[in-house]
Amino acid sequence: MKRRFLLCTAAPLALWSGSAIFSHGAAAQVTIPLPSAPGSAPQTGTPATIPLPQPDTGPETPSDSGPEPTPAPPAQEPIAPQYPIGPHGRPDINPYDRDIDMTVPLTFQSSSLGEVPLRLTADDRFLIESETFLRLMKSVLNDPAHVELSTKLANLSEFGQEDLEETGVALTYDPSTLAVVVVEVAPEQRAIRDLFAPPRDDISDVSLQPATLSGYLNISASGVYIWESDESMDPPTINFDGAVRLGPVVFEGDAQIGQQFSLSGDSYKLTRNYARLVYDEPEDYRRWFLGDLDPEIRGQQAFVSMGGVGVLRQRRRFNAFRSAVLQSNRQLILQRDSTVRFLRNGSLYREIRLQPGRYDFSSLPLIAGSNDIDIQVIDNTGAVQDLSYSQYLDPIDLDPGDHEYGAFFGPTSKRFGRAPDYRGPIAFSGFFRKAFLDAPAIGVGLQASKDVQMLTGQTQFVLGNGGRVLFDGGVSHSKIAGEGFAGGVSYEHYIDRGGLADSFTIRADYVSGDFSSLNNLEGVNTTSLTASVQYTRQFNLKFLTTSTATYLKGRGNVGDSYRLGTTGYYRLNREWTFRAGVDYAKYPSSLTRGSGFSVSAGLVYQPDYRRRAEARYESRDNIKELSYNQSGLNQLNSVGFGAVVAHEDNNSRAQGYASYSANRFDASVSHASFGPSISDFGQVNATSVRVGTTLAFADGMFGIGRRINDSFMLLSAHENLGDRSVVAGQSLAENNYISKSGALGSAVNNFLGSYSTQSVQYDVEDPPSGYDTGPGVFRVYPPYKSGYAARIGTDAFVSAMGTLVLGPDKPVSLIGGRVNLLDVEEGENPQPVPFFTNSVGRFAIANLLPGRRYQVETYGPNGTIDKSFEFTVPADTDGLVKLGTVRPGMKK
Repeated sequence: MKRRFLLCTAAPLALWSGSAIFSHGAAAQVTIPLPSAPGSAPQTGTPATIPLPQPDTGPETPSDSGPEPTPAPPAQEPIAPQYPIGPHGRPDINPYDRDIDMTVPLTFQSSSLGEVPLRLTADDRFLIESETFLRLMKSVLNDPAHVELSTKLANLSEFGQEDLEETGVALTYDPSTLAVVVVEVAPEQRAIRDLFAPPRDDISDVSLQPATLSGYLNISASGVYIWESDESMDPPTINFDGAVRLGPVVFEGDAQIGQQFSLSGDSYKLTRNYARLVYDEPEDYRRWFLGDLDPEIRGQQAFVSMGGVGVLRQRRRFNAFRSAVLQSNRQLILQRDSTVRFLRNGSLYREIRLQPGRYDFSSLPLIAGSNDIDIQVIDNTGAVQDLSYSQYLDPIDLDPGDHEYGAFFGPTSKRFGRAPDYRGPIAFSGFFRKAFLDAPAIGVGLQASKDVQMLTGQTQFVLGNGGRVLFDGGVSHSKIAGEGFAGGVSYEHYIDRGGLADSFTIRADYVSGDFSSLNNLEGVNTTSLTASVQYTRQFNLKFLTTSTATYLKGRGNVGDSYRLGTTGYYRLNREWTFRAGVDYAKYPSSLTRGSGFSVSAGLVYQPDYRRRAEARYESRDNIKELSYNQSGLNQLNSVGFGAVVAHEDNNSRAQGYASYSANRFDASVSHASFGPSISDFGQVNATSVRVGTTLAFADGMFGIGRRINDSFMLLSAHENLGDRSVVAGQSLAENNYISKSGALGSAVNNFLGSYSTQSVQYDVEDPPSGYDTGPGVFRVYPPYKSGYAARIGTDAFVSAMGTLVLGPDKPVSLIGGRVNLLDVEEGENPQPVPFFTNSVGRFAIANLLPGRRYQVETYGPNGTIDKSFEFTVPADTDGLVKLGTVRPGMKK
């Protein structure tokens, strides 16, 4: 990790804690839009304001609802701590008789907003840079208040406390933490804070952009050897898949070389699984395809492989975080410190302590169906206000108010699961779905070719008892089968019991004998009616049961079948779970195996997410099985392994497997043995082996690593680090990193997903003392199948440290200045960097170039240049230059 020089900058200043707190005479209030009557237009404009009652100061008034709780006494206004008054008639925040320049945190409500340049003047004032302050205050102030503050400071490059009069904003300087504290912002001026907001990628501190040109190729080879076979082993199957990204366009493909079996004979050849171009418009949640397509379907639509052009709009593809939330205008406006409790369907969801300000709770997570929301506000005077409203959530698998669509057009393939063969008819497949806020959700779909056409529809109604009813259906016309119909209806009921939850679902589907689709032109439907019921009951946090019933009515010579069953799960402790079930099944006479009564039982041991062991028994097939699995990690030298041993009538089997993750490849091996009984176990043995690697490049950087599924990053060391390795992920010291650079190229972080802000950690093996390797982490927001190139290290890697003195026992304490590069070369435009000393005159300067000369200038009163010295960085330094004791005017 980056080596940092931590200098003690704390001066022997008087300690002071606390901040001035301003009280408000205005009554605390809650602002909530009043619910609309059914059929009325939604309310707009200013929401209704409900004032919170103040504590009664007169005689108590009897109430029919019983005695009211005694309100808490009004909070006393805190008394601001006092500084010693200095010689300039102000609190003595700067005991040194000169200006001091520094960069300090700007904080609000115990949270840091960022750093701001500050000057402590010789006469005990503090001045703040206006531009940086206004930028940091955007997250605190609403738009009108920020405009007013910007206008107030428009002509000031720096300002003091007195310049903020009548702005509603007050500041103080805290010498104990060397921070500027925003002690007051009027509640009506504060930006609205979303109490239940999901993560936002657009406000994350992304520090690295993707490469313009990047790509990867995954290669894996696998083979199976049957020990008892007289024939030679088949040649291995080699799989290729990868992607190349140029700007915003991605080409992705998948192919394999392997044994192909056909009526004309076997052959070993290359076959394509898919190849296509992809273009994303993430701001509109839209993706375009050209080439081999995998059309997405909804409702009664049928899947068919197509080639051509397609478009898909889907918010979840570009925003992995999805919660069932209500998007509307619901706000709280608090004038006093308050405790706010949110109750959903009678259960406490969250209790929050809030300071005065405006708060948005429109993103409060809801459940599908009816939601009764109660909000209780208790301010610091003891006044209590209860507010309630009801909201219905109708997601149809979408966020309320959201919509999605897909459209795919091109020739269809006559093959399924093999290389596509686009000699089928040209077809269209598409859908559109919309989830409304105050109306039933709808979905429509169309699939059509010259041979068959299908129109589908979906809708659902959210009921007031916490349930919803879903309808979907479709009609078809086929040249071969004629007209057909398919339809389904389901009812879902979710029961929230205050930390426990039950669910009930029933569904029935009917398909006519002539219902056709793009992959079923003849309308061959062996089942006419399918019905299923499921009920899950959570008795407590340890015990739950799931009961199911299914019925299938056959058509023609296919008989009916049904199955009834109940399974219970009991959690003995955090590691052990017991499962037991009973069911009865009846299948058509042609499938006599499996019909009848059956019991099952199992015991699961799972100490953590990586390890799981299970013993189970099922009477229907007389299966007895033991299994254990320990998954590997995406780290170097990670090992995963497991085994399964099972016995049933006329069949015994055992299988063991293991996987290994190396720096440049991953491998797995499996061996299985079979036999008709335990005594004849091992009659057939098969061993399979797989080895895979990845070739990746990004903007001229290359690396070999393990399989990449989406996005990746290559990390390599700067040339001045020599042959030192860079590791991706965590730290070298703990030996839990993902990859390591070396003779085969850069370290490959293969674990990045698209459209989600992520952190990529890195470290350098044994860097020189004082070498600046950077922050040790990158923040990235990867587009689809993108690559990043990161060069760790810099030309300006040297750090210098020393002590600035005027004479013996006279350190130059807490002084600011700047560092200038003197021997500027052609084409360079270096900028001065800040310089400061701590209370004993010590300083550290980072990011210096070897073999170059620098000048340090320190500031005197009113920003004038007071003292300076020069030094040269040795050309052969390995990262740290010790200047020792330095005096003004000295040249080293």
